[in-house]
Amino acid sequence: MPKDPAWAKAMIHSTGLFAAVVDAAGQILFVNKEVASNCGRSADALVGQPALDSILSHENARLVMALLANRDAVHSPIHFEQVCCCNQQHPRIIAYVATRHSQQDTGEAVAILTGFDVTGRAQITEALRRSEAQIRAIVETAVDAIITMNDCGVIESFNPAAERIFGYAAAEAIGRNVNILMPEPYHREHHHYVENYLRTGHAKIIGVGREVTGLRKDGSTFPMYLAVGEQKIGDARHFTGIVRDITERKRMEAEILHIAEREQRRIGQDLHDGLGQILTGAAMVSKAIAQRLKKKSKVLAGETENLTTLLNDAIAQTRRLARGLQPLDQVDEFPTALQELGYHVGSIAGIKCRIRADALPESCSLLAATHLYRIAQEAINNAVRHGQAKNLEISSKTLGSLVRLTIRDDGLGIAEPRGRGLGLRIMDYRARVIGGHLDIRSSPGAGVTVVCSVGGPEPYLENLNHADHSPSI
Repeated sequence: MPKDPAWAKAMIHSTGLFAAVVDAAGQILFVNKEVASNCGRSADALVGQPALDSILSHENARLVMALLANRDAVHSPIHFEQVCCCNQQHPRIIAYVATRHSQQDTGEAVAILTGFDVTGRAQITEALRRSEAQIRAIVETAVDAIITMNDCGVIESFNPAAERIFGYAAAEAIGRNVNILMPEPYHREHHHYVENYLRTGHAKIIGVGREVTGLRKDGSTFPMYLAVGEQKIGDARHFTGIVRDITERKRMEAEILHIAEREQRRIGQDLHDGLGQILTGAAMVSKAIAQRLKKKSKVLAGETENLTTLLNDAIAQTRRLARGLQPLDQVDEFPTALQELGYHVGSIAGIKCRIRADALPESCSLLAATHLYRIAQEAINNAVRHGQAKNLEISSKTLGSLVRLTIRDDGLGIAEPRGRGLGLRIMDYRARVIGGHLDIRSSPGAGVTVVCSVGGPEPYLENLNHADHSPSI
């Protein structure tokens, strides 16, 4: 090598820079201290040795020799990475740039190699690759549907579980709006939901899992549990939805609840027909004995009459219990049963109770009617026991196939209507079992309004909202 200025030598031998020169025959003409140290040999020992195996792998040596043989490659450097294991506890990865030059004195071609240690960068890249592969494997093998979308609701990814659950191939779904997976009215209102969230930051479902209805490609709907998360990448917002098909769970829950209701009805029937009749017979015997004792002992006759009164009270209590366990025998009994419930609560609790009840639609099942009754019963009990209400307003309105049950009170109210109270959870569960929706509105000191809507095409909802002008308490 010709003598170089001091600054050039300092730069070539600077820590961190790997430098070497290889001639057209593949022999090493020069290596700096970094290359020599990395190979575990002195620079003098490397000079004159073949670059192959000394400082370069077979593949990289072939690239350098091809560069040297190409006369037109003067301004076309090549890039490659060399893994070095010599004299190192852990392999190091050197990123080289090789440039072809001609020696001024001989005109022979040489390759000048300069490089830097990129082991850390390569490790990070490998870690990212592995992490990406793991995430991809998780997403692709997940039982739940995982769907990502941008802030316009356009689907960006659609995993195999989503394909299975919704019936769309990923290629069909990606690029389309996520509202294709929603039945009405959510299909047409989804854009407004997103706009409202982006404008106000008020999230109704983001970050909160809930049960909703999904729409398959074939037009069928199904219950699903949906959780939505938000991610910010740069200035853009993206959303990830995780969906679980809960059709089987809902079927089992409905079956269990149906069995429970049927068992309650059986117990109610046994109370009415069994215990009730026995008590009635005992009361009749007691009354007859009292009549006979009047002539012999007024004291015994009075005690027997008291026994008759107690038996009659037991009969009334038994009938009330039986009625509570078996509130309805037929769907058309619902308005009367609701009237009786309100009258009974009003007379016992001493509160004013206004009741209006329409007949249920013909399409309504006895199970649905029973659940509606139970929801009203629970809401009324909460108003009396916990809300200390003085006035109750109960209405059941039917419009087409839509039923809206409303219970309002003027009690103490509740701070968190969606809290963990067992009664509220049971009401919400009953509404969902019959395909309905429960809405609870309240604030401390302002009473509670419970609304359960079941059935009916969506156009009825707006009509019923406008038709509901019942005075507030």
